[in-house]
Amino acid sequence: MSMSEPVVLDPAALDRLKEWGGEELLSQMVRFFLDNSPERMEQIRGGVDGGDIRESEKGAHSLKSSAANLGAEELRALATSMERHASEKEDAAVAALLPELEGAYARARAALEEIAREAKP
Repeated sequence: MSMSEPVVLDPAALDRLKEWGGEELLSQMVRFFLDNSPERMEQIRGGVDGGDIRESEKGAHSLKSSAANLGAEELRALATSMERHASEKEDAAVAALLPELEGAYARARAALEEIAREAKP
């Protein structure tokens, strides 16, 4: 990985989850993210496409929390930004952030799918 690439997952956050609840908690949190985040992304996209910025704000808020729990820093930062712009009714800024959020989401999801594969008994 080159130095210019953002941190997709912060290992310290993953270690913290393991300390709190072992591999089982980490595994549950990863699966929860993988199961629920597509719906959050749809909510964000739907809000942007349908002009319902409140939906984007709600989706970004949920995504931000899930990303933070798993140390998905790039995704958390972008979701936080999107939530803030949405709460200020800055539709254009929200729409402009969507491609970046999509990229960060894809990277976080790929990294978490890798963890889920490794965690399988």
